[in-house]
Amino acid sequence: MFRLLPLLSLISILLLTACQTPSPPPPAQLAFESYRDGNAEIYLIDEDGGNLINLTQNPAYDGMPAWSPDGKQLAFASDRDGNPDLHILDLETSTVRRVTNGGGFNVDPAWSPDGKRLLFLSNRTYREPKEGGFLEVDANPKLWTIQVEGVGARRMTSELGLDMFGDWSPEGDRIVFMSTRDANEEIYLLHPNGEEENLTRHPARDTNPAFAPDGKRVVFTSDRDGNMEIYVLDLTTGELTNLTNHPAQDSDPVWSPDGQRIAFVSDRDGNLEIYIMDADGSNVKRVTNHPADDILPQWRPMPK
Repeated sequence: MFRLLPLLSLISILLLTACQTPSPPPPAQLAFESYRDGNAEIYLIDEDGGNLINLTQNPAYDGMPAWSPDGKQLAFASDRDGNPDLHILDLETSTVRRVTNGGGFNVDPAWSPDGKRLLFLSNRTYREPKEGGFLEVDANPKLWTIQVEGVGARRMTSELGLDMFGDWSPEGDRIVFMSTRDANEEIYLLHPNGEEENLTRHPARDTNPAFAPDGKRVVFTSDRDGNMEIYVLDLTTGELTNLTNHPAQDSDPVWSPDGQRIAFVSDRDGNLEIYIMDADGSNVKRVTNHPADDILPQWRPMPK
């Protein structure tokens, strides 16, 4: 009997452990730009709308957030030092450091998949080779990259016209972006060999592209059906799908890290708010709820 009691106790513990429900994973989080405090700040929010945190808390403009691949740092644009420049916020230490240092505006960062570089928009002056010397090009907004330490700036796109809204492919070998070089807004793909391919070729506005995590699709915004909607382009088949099909203005799409959902901005409830939908356009849910505009959502990468 005395030998049986410890065995029964062990069985009871094992049964109790087996019956316990595992803790649900923490909700996904998004960073976004908002004017709810009277000026542009960057906020963090759970996907269910809870746990709102103002990350920047600065009277200057702070916006255009971009997560590091490990989700521990946030690049953003700010004019807190007198010029629109890139900064990086370390969420573990709450410290902010400046990455670019003048030379025109430097905004709209996107972190490379290897965590070593930032893609950004700048109108800094650069020189083009010309017979007998160089041609100095001023105030031509192009996409550039820079190491996160703030060195090694390199121009990535060519031609005249505005190039912006750049995003890396998951492998880091291609860049999708919007350009006005064809006299209207089109989506382009920068290939590893430097070729810049027009993906959309449509008289409507095509803008705000973002790669899917599988690298095979690009989501973007277009008014080709009469108002701003969100579309997905399959890079392999060329198939184009309208995901939103809504009379409101929908914009700023970005894929979740697992590729299952897309966050976007819409004024369908009266002002610009953050929404989430499944990757096929179904199951739309509102995340933010405030009279001020909430824009440019960015999913926080899931911990590995």
